[in-house]
Amino acid sequence: MGLFRHHHLTAPVEAAADDEDTFETHFLRYLRTFDGSKREFSEVEALFDQLYDDDFYESKNDTLVTKDQVRQAHTRLFELGSTVTLTHFKHNGVNQIDIKYRLVNAEADRTIHQMITTKDKKIIRAENLDQAKQERREEKEIHREEVHMEECPRREMRREERMMCADPYVMDPYADPYRRCGLVHDIRRDERRVRRDERMCRRF
Repeated sequence: MGLFRHHHLTAPVEAAADDEDTFETHFLRYLRTFDGSKREFSEVEALFDQLYDDDFYESKNDTLVTKDQVRQAHTRLFELGSTVTLTHFKHNGVNQIDIKYRLVNAEADRTIHQMITTKDKKIIRAENLDQAKQERREEKEIHREEVHMEECPRREMRREERMMCADPYVMDPYADPYRRCGLVHDIRRDERRVRRDERMCRRF
């Protein structure tokens, strides 16, 4: 069992007997074939069909990966003499399992994190959790940018309102450049001056 480094609930998986008809047995039996030896896919096709449901698909990069496409990908992995090391295996509810494993061959060395859904002891759905996390981060970033864009005009309007209330002689911020810098007086100030002059005239 040097192929597997167990973590969380992986110990019960290792204890499963090879002759037991369980999903864990089918899963481990197939993973053991990725031992670095180059082989024809026909040698492991029966194990593959025991593990994957005919209606299997995986949502990956906005596309659906079918069982036949997985078969083609695994054929290439066996041609490269790939090795797989299981690092995480945890049940999440009745039919979902959180798995993580490291795949190494001459072309790649990467860790794959998936949430798989089982039906009748076979994998029928798979979701790339790393991709899902990245998409959630991107959605949050887009949301923050949208909120920022909505709040900027409001903050600017409140700032200008405060300026106008604090100083009645502040120019209209949306006036053309020739009206800025005190070249034209504030209209409200002029109106107040006219009313003051009228009151002074009525006194005499």
